[in-house]
Order: sequence, then structure tokens, then C-alpha cells
Amino acid sequence: MPQQPNAVLEYSESGYIRLTYARFCALTFARRQLVEDDDLRRELIDQEVPAFCAGFCDWTDDSSSAQVSVGWAWYISTSDSAQQLAPGGFSSNVMFVSVEGADLGIATTNQLLKAWLSEVSWQSFVGFDDRGNATMCLHSLH
Repeated sequence: MPQQPNAVLEYSESGYIRLTYARFCALTFARRQLVEDDDLRRELIDQEVPAFCAGFCDWTDDSSSAQVSVGWAWYISTSDSAQQLAPGGFSSNVMFVSVEGADLGIATTNQLLKAWLSEVSWQSFVGFDDRGNATMCLHSLH
């Protein structure tokens, strides 16, 4: 069954919110969180990822009763480098579907989430304060 472009978003029986990539890209994700996580930094170093600083982003769109959520891990390799997507992919309650309504699968959904993330401005790291703590630009988070 084809998905209607303005259909109300809702949770499926499996817990996913099924929507097309185009519909997903139109969401605003008004709620954005970014946290620094030293445990993640140590885990990345154990995996031989040169993480000077690391953390998590979680973006939520609550424009409908079914809240679309996307989260990912990030790291910074040196004190003057940009944030990068950490290994491990995404956590999300989204399953992308074709315009006909067929599931695209987890692998394709994750590939499309990565493509989406490469097109949005999510890197908010601006530097370190005098104590060595990461400083985030709150303007880019809201």
C-alpha cells in the first residue's frame, strides 16, 4: 500500500516509525541533545580510534504523536579537528520505506541516515576551555 505524503506518523507493531526518506528529510528535529562521554572515548581508544574527545548526539522530532528519534556517536581526533561519526552507526526508531510502502531494510535505512547526516550541520564542537573541557556551540544545537 503506497504511503500517503501527509499521513500521520505512527508506531508500527515492531516499534518502528515507517516513513519515506523524503518525509524524514522534511522533519525539523527541534529537540537536539549533545553530550560528551569519556567512557565512549576510552572505548574508541581501545578500538584504536584516535579519540581526543567523544560523545553522543540524539535528535528528536516531536511534531507528531510518534516521536522520530535518531542518535549517533561522535568523536574528535585532535584538539583542532572537526567532529566525526564514530564507528557503530545509528540508533533510531525509523524504518525507511519505498513510496509504495515496502520496507527498505535496516542496512539501507542506516545508509540513508548516514547520507542525511552528511547533509545537515550537526558538528557543534568549537574548541576546548582552559580546563580541557569540550566547548559546544549551542546555537548549532537549537
